[in-house]
Amino acid sequence: MVAVVGLRGIPDISGGIETHCEYLLPKIADAARGEQFVVVGRRPSMGTLTLRRRGNLTVVPLFAMKNRYLEAISNTFVGVLAARLRYRAKIVHLHAVGPALMAPLARLLGAKVVFTHHGDDYRRAKWNRFAQAVLKTGERVGVLASNEVIAVSSSLAERLKADYPGKASSIHYIPNGADHILDETRHETRPVDDWLADHGLVGQQYIVSVGRLVPEKGFADLIRAYAMARPSSKLVIVGGPSGSNHDKEIFDLIRSEGVTENVVLTGAIPREGVAALLSKASLFVLASHHEGLPIAALEASAMGAPILLSDIRPNLDLGLPAHHYVPVGNPAAFAARLTGPWDDLRAQTLIERFNWTRIAEETALVYRRLAE
Repeated sequence: MVAVVGLRGIPDISGGIETHCEYLLPKIADAARGEQFVVVGRRPSMGTLTLRRRGNLTVVPLFAMKNRYLEAISNTFVGVLAARLRYRAKIVHLHAVGPALMAPLARLLGAKVVFTHHGDDYRRAKWNRFAQAVLKTGERVGVLASNEVIAVSSSLAERLKADYPGKASSIHYIPNGADHILDETRHETRPVDDWLADHGLVGQQYIVSVGRLVPEKGFADLIRAYAMARPSSKLVIVGGPSGSNHDKEIFDLIRSEGVTENVVLTGAIPREGVAALLSKASLFVLASHHEGLPIAALEASAMGAPILLSDIRPNLDLGLPAHHYVPVGNPAAFAARLTGPWDDLRAQTLIERFNWTRIAEETALVYRRLAE
């Protein structure tokens, strides 16, 4: 039995970690012979969703405090206890640096522990200094207490090996994937033009960006750049609200920059809709200040959209030519690229390297190391 803890839940729950687990875990479970997998989700995020089973993969919503500082850690505590005491899991797989604080508890209860580091969450703008310090401690505890560590970007793996040389042999680079979005197009329930019509985009050229409305996604930089450049294409921002004051700040910025008529905020939409909008986009832009490994950029590449990214290290880890990158936090530099042309920004070869089947095989190897 493998128990996976630290995410809000699956399926169809927004978030990079949730997307990672939704597409990775079924592939591992399908390939495993007789191995059972249980995924612990959070009741506040999963809502009315109850226990779900798909083959040998079970998703269980458990208690989590309705508090942004305590939701993840409270659910992880309950999840680790359930993993060992109820499900008798031999391996507990923790996701993200906050939940990694529970690695010693899982070890104390007799489990082998895998920790996937999805990025430096302590750098996110929403956390105060105390929370940042706690999350940084989570990274240290997770690396030192876990049997195996997975990093989703190559630079993150290199940094962890340098910071924790005694654990270097247990740290593995296994990235996120991109090919899942092609399944959305193969199993579409609505024509692409219907999704475009929902947002007034039929027959329109548009620039698109995808992500929750949180400060580290750099939407404020992108909106300012768009207002400077005033391209003929509309700007479409796909993603749900963050539930913080930043939502209002984005709306106010759009008004103050005088681009209300040309900026479309879709809110949260199903992945099929995201795929549809990416498939017809003239340009995909990710101006983020913080990422693990950018799933949204991988999805855009898989759908054939030209892509333009901020030059933060996780984005650079995609290995694209230099002209795909713009200095982070520099709206003027982004504005210079938003006027086009963009044909030289296509990067469809990414899908060959960031493939969930290969990623599932590499993760399964980590599990097998613990079973030896």
